[in-house]
Amino acid sequence: MTQLLVSVKSTEEALIALEAGVDIIDLKDPANGALGALDLLISAEIVAMTQQYNQLNVDNNRHFSPTLTSAAVGEQHLNIESLMSSILERVSINVDIIKVPVCSLKAISSWQDQFDLRKITHLKPDIKFVAVFFADRKLDLMQLKTLKNMGFYGAMLDTSEKHQNLLEVCTMQTLQMFTQFCQKNALKSGLAGSLKPQHIERLTAIRPFYIGFRGGVCEADRRNNTLLMSKVIEVKKLLQEHNKFNDLARQSSILALHS
Repeated sequence: MTQLLVSVKSTEEALIALEAGVDIIDLKDPANGALGALDLLISAEIVAMTQQYNQLNVDNNRHFSPTLTSAAVGEQHLNIESLMSSILERVSINVDIIKVPVCSLKAISSWQDQFDLRKITHLKPDIKFVAVFFADRKLDLMQLKTLKNMGFYGAMLDTSEKHQNLLEVCTMQTLQMFTQFCQKNALKSGLAGSLKPQHIERLTAIRPFYIGFRGGVCEADRRNNTLLMSKVIEVKKLLQEHNKFNDLARQSSILALHS
């Protein structure tokens, strides 16, 4: 079942995401690039609020599924020290998932040797790392195996430039290949990049682990504007409907094969 990730820039937006039933609240500053790092103090407040919300609901409903938090660490890392500093800051506030841009890794000399996730997981064993590829740049899916061997939990496709959406810069065949490569390498796959509600039907059909939204759930579809509850609820509802439809279709196919 495909989950919903929504990027937020404030505690007010995080509350909207929580009340709408978002699966992953992503901490990101949309005014600072595709993967802009959100202010650490604001990030800490959102993480604490999400944890309190989860605890309250778990206590009242044993079937409740907790909302996770993820955080972008920015894109402008020219050395391993800068990247590790940004990561450790997010580890310190108990974020569940940290998104690391592949472009930052590749900008570091001998990054496969220098970027050691064991140094971080030793501090927080349950922390998860997602590598973010930009679909509108050169894409090398063979790196997925390397990332898995390094200890990454997942990989994500996003767009660095927001004037085009993911489906305008990638064919469905490429997107499906990405999700399949991730699955083959035991990585959770994510798809994002100026997505709109109308993209949900096509994307859920290729079964990514989650789909990410920002601009498509904001006022006037502009990522720097405020998150709108009505749009987040619409996307959540559409995703649930298509998840159910795809599950029924797969069950029917299985039954047909065995009949």
